[in-house]
Amino acid sequence: MRTLNYVVFGKDTILQMFEILKRIFIFSILFLLPSVADAHGLYLSSEGGKLHANFSDHSPASGAVVTVVDEDGIVIVRNTMDEKGIWPLPKSPEGVPKFIIVEATGGHLTRIVWQEVLHGTSKGFFDYFSVRIAIGIAVLCGGGFFIKRLLNPKSQIRNPK
Repeated sequence: MRTLNYVVFGKDTILQMFEILKRIFIFSILFLLPSVADAHGLYLSSEGGKLHANFSDHSPASGAVVTVVDEDGIVIVRNTMDEKGIWPLPKSPEGVPKFIIVEATGGHLTRIVWQEVLHGTSKGFFDYFSVRIAIGIAVLCGGGFFIKRLLNPKSQIRNPK
């Protein structure tokens, strides 16, 4: 005859298992949810009479539609970027340009003021990869410290009742 063995868990064991599952759930939410929001932006810069369009992963926005409009929103020039994400500025556009609007695949849309394009743009503080890495590490460390403090109850030794 065969006997069945049952495992009986006490109240403390069930509470410990619940705490472990709660920590796994919170860890999963914090580290897997940001991977869902893996969007990237479209960035414009100019130098040497050329407009450069790149995504945040530094891939060129090849084939993006470039539209130059005047102050009233009337289209002056409409063209596309080349395979390197570069578009040469027109030498003498018809009308007075106000904005350059760039529309890339995936619904990416951005604009830049014509005067900024003429004078050239420089990299901003957050455009440097090392700055992004440093900020990411600081956020992860601060978030980890915050979660550790949130999940671990205060010690009875430090805070006696």
